[in-house]
Amino acid sequence: MDELKSKLDFIKSKESFFEKIKRIIPGYDGYVNRDNSRELDTLLRNQLAMKLEHNRKKIRDTISYFSKNNRLFQATDIDKIEKKNDTAIAKFRSAARGYSGAFDVVKIMDDKLSKIYEFDSYLLTAVEEIGVLFDNLLSVSEQNLDTTDAETKVSKALGDLIFKFDEREALLKQ
Repeated sequence: MDELKSKLDFIKSKESFFEKIKRIIPGYDGYVNRDNSRELDTLLRNQLAMKLEHNRKKIRDTISYFSKNNRLFQATDIDKIEKKNDTAIAKFRSAARGYSGAFDVVKIMDDKLSKIYEFDSYLLTAVEEIGVLFDNLLSVSEQNLDTTDAETKVSKALGDLIFKFDEREALLKQ
């Protein structure tokens, strides 16, 4: 099973940004023009937010394991992680639509567009990795093991995701 997962991970790591987009937003065959790109930007951010929302159940289950194992005092760090996850979700959901349309006052030039694609590729990968980190945190808490390392990794990954998204938004405003 681990060998199959590692082969799948290898294949996914070789995917282009557009292949990742096709995988996360089924039925979307790519960028046709700027107007479609704007719609894709909204769809992508909503899909990323939905993937992060799946972490909420993992957080609740982790807290439940802490409670079951008389370690509820550790839930304060989990609360901080939950707030970061919620912040990322809110940023994805509330951001202005990117990729200017043909008649917009502010236009995104092609060089900026390629940088946006790089950011989006990072965001796709990061959100998937964060889901795996939450799975690990849940597993460690279920086994009643020390969760400090798993919590640190999740917290850092969420912090990095928020930072990168803010950089992306700043680029769109330039």
